[in-house]
Amino acid sequence: MKFYYNSIKLFMVSIIMMANVSCNNDTDPVIPVDPITEEIIAPNTYLFQRGGESTVSYGGQTARLDMAASLFNKLNDEDVSAAALLQMFNEGIGFTAEDGATQEEIDAIEVLNNSGKKLGNKTAAYGDASVQPKIAGFLTAYAEDVSTNFNTDAAAGVAGSHTGAGGRTVRINGKGMELNQVFAKSLIGALVMDQVAYGYLSAAKIGDDVDNDATGLEAGAYTKMEHHFDEGLGYVYGQEDDITMAVAPQGNGVLFNKYLKKVNADGGEEPGLATEIYDAFKLGRAAIVGSDSALRDAQAKIVKTKMSRVILHKAAYYLRGAADKLGGTDVDYASFFHGLSEGYGFVLSLQFTYNADGVSYFSHAEVAEMLSKLEAGNGFWDRTAEELNAMAAQIEAKI
Repeated sequence: MKFYYNSIKLFMVSIIMMANVSCNNDTDPVIPVDPITEEIIAPNTYLFQRGGESTVSYGGQTARLDMAASLFNKLNDEDVSAAALLQMFNEGIGFTAEDGATQEEIDAIEVLNNSGKKLGNKTAAYGDASVQPKIAGFLTAYAEDVSTNFNTDAAAGVAGSHTGAGGRTVRINGKGMELNQVFAKSLIGALVMDQVAYGYLSAAKIGDDVDNDATGLEAGAYTKMEHHFDEGLGYVYGQEDDITMAVAPQGNGVLFNKYLKKVNADGGEEPGLATEIYDAFKLGRAAIVGSDSALRDAQAKIVKTKMSRVILHKAAYYLRGAADKLGGTDVDYASFFHGLSEGYGFVLSLQFTYNADGVSYFSHAEVAEMLSKLEAGNGFWDRTAEELNAMAAQIEAKI
């Protein structure tokens, strides 16, 4: 009977959707409605159209994610200029293709340089004023301390290169920090989470006072509220080849989407989390089109709280992983520095999370204290497994 009922229900949904298609004037999007409750339900994919043309646009977010990926790659190069890195970060220009790049990749870099978008002004835009210069400082530190010392053997207080027992080579500063990892993982919170939770999915961007009047809009045109919601989505999935096909994350990019896939994977920290986030994005957008503010706000809250769990999970994961690497007599310090650098960035990102009460799981002051502990003395060189496991437990208590 249950199978029969569900089959009839799905059939009725399709009939209603076809009826909506035939009855509207080809300018209004079709939103699926439950035939029993008459409530809006999530469409199968993130496909929203007006007049047969997509209303979904987040090119600026894709550009910034591409900029972050390009800077991440530059933090592997020898003898780079701090001025050049800061120009890319703050002005959104000066990006160059990697050696051996295809013409398509060269053209993409040119488009990026002419996009008019920037990373710096969107980093920690809603957070503490000290965070953006701290992240920019990672770029300067890499250029001045690390990229000029590739041929120096790293040691406590000495920047350089270190090759571990497993064959991994890391380029680290005097604190043992691999700054490309620190930079990227910090942006997961300070750029992605900050922009989604406190920017585009906030009441200021999608609240009832924001324009959502679609009257007279041309094919493919969007309301301000629709666009803001899509821009939030863009910070998560902006490097996917086709968001309308993204039933599960493909993990493209080096920021949030990559680690959403890791947390969601079979055997990961929280299987099914990616589907919950994607479904909430779909239903929230449908609610905006259908002018259901209560449903919109409920789905936005799901997105923000569930995204925060990714950061909580990965911060604890990398701290415990680094602690585990300190066990035994033959410690692979390259792997230790690499993993703890990732953990450091995720810890910094904790201040941009969003809990059920609408505030961060950890305040800026609490995060600053945790980072200070990680940097104390000779930094990672001095850390113990007990310290790292204790910090991981502090984070896990919030999950």
